[in-house]
Amino acid sequence: MKVLIIGAGPAGCALAHGLKKADIPFAIFDRAADVSGTRHWAFTLGWARPYLLQLLPEHLGSQLNACQVDPSIDCAAIGEDRIVLYNGQTREEAFTFPIPKAREINIRKLRNLLSEGLDVRYGKKFAKYEVLGEDGVKVHFEDGTSETGTVAVGVDGANSLVRKSLLGKTAEPDLLPFALMNFNCSYTAEQALFIKERLHPLVDIAIHPAGHYIRANVLDMPDEKDASTWTFQILSTWALKNVEDYDNETDRIKRLKAHVRRDGWAEPYKSAIEWIPEDTRIPKDKLKIWKSVRWDNEGGRMTLCGDAAHAMTFHRGQGANNALYDSYCFVEAMKAVKNGTPLQQAINEYDTSIVKRGMEEVQVSKAQTFFTHDWENFINSPVVTLGTKPSHAAKTEGYDDGKAKVDGH
Repeated sequence: MKVLIIGAGPAGCALAHGLKKADIPFAIFDRAADVSGTRHWAFTLGWARPYLLQLLPEHLGSQLNACQVDPSIDCAAIGEDRIVLYNGQTREEAFTFPIPKAREINIRKLRNLLSEGLDVRYGKKFAKYEVLGEDGVKVHFEDGTSETGTVAVGVDGANSLVRKSLLGKTAEPDLLPFALMNFNCSYTAEQALFIKERLHPLVDIAIHPAGHYIRANVLDMPDEKDASTWTFQILSTWALKNVEDYDNETDRIKRLKAHVRRDGWAEPYKSAIEWIPEDTRIPKDKLKIWKSVRWDNEGGRMTLCGDAAHAMTFHRGQGANNALYDSYCFVEAMKAVKNGTPLQQAINEYDTSIVKRGMEEVQVSKAQTFFTHDWENFINSPVVTLGTKPSHAAKTEGYDDGKAKVDGH
């Protein structure tokens, strides 16, 4: 048996390590030229942490905390292992959510860590697959090379080429009616210190009653003593309401600053946006989702994992955690095959669970996105009723009921 892994992000690499621990042969490929050739952002590692640790060898799992955006922070030790949603207009705590043992992870650091010990073949952009019957499946890449294996799994992100190959037009994501800006920026040392000292130590999230969401966090600290070397991440969304909002091409910094000035944001958001250097690059992102539908797994030869199987919005923080849980589930399916379960049966069962969970989680996260931009009705949102726990039956040891506290009560 040989597994072909298409995509070497955290979920793909974690999957590879899980197979390696189970002594199951694999090959792993990525379209990027190298490990640094990908977008740079942070995500909150919460309920999926135990599943990730089960996949990784002990020497890598012990280094997870070094992948934090600020490695010196232990939120549990300082009593801040919770997510706080602030009123962006007043900076008052509006809602809080327990998230035990959570860490804010720098995804590039994590990719670097998880690629250790793996022979990732970079510069391999997926082109097509070919089922060889009893001989398995052959995956072709745009550079003219190919690889043959028993089963191929697409872990190649929200815009998955493997998904498009499996599903055609059905694989196209849906566009939601919100402006999206997700970017990195740096400040002067004085400005960086001012902002970081006022941000929540885990991750800082604020919603303005006017319907504007901002998440801000330090992303990288190459020199902890020199704040001018720090990089921050700004993630912002708001409902599309006018012609300017629909213009995704020009003056993105100008538009973001105008929204914050117009609505009257509290600190540190006001300064964090106002001080963004004018030469900062803001990619032309759009807020997209893809709700799982059943794909033809070609007799157990082709399947999907992670964002490729269910691309969801980030407003409830479930995307990365679900992707890592997918990797765990796929490895468990391959271990079952190794122990005698027919391949098609194992992949069918895996696909059934992934599609069911993906349909649910994408829908819940989509609902959360709309509630996030409706302050008056936010109290009815999934994040208030479910908190940071998954909506499915994954074991989340160490979590309490996960429900929100409103206005500190």
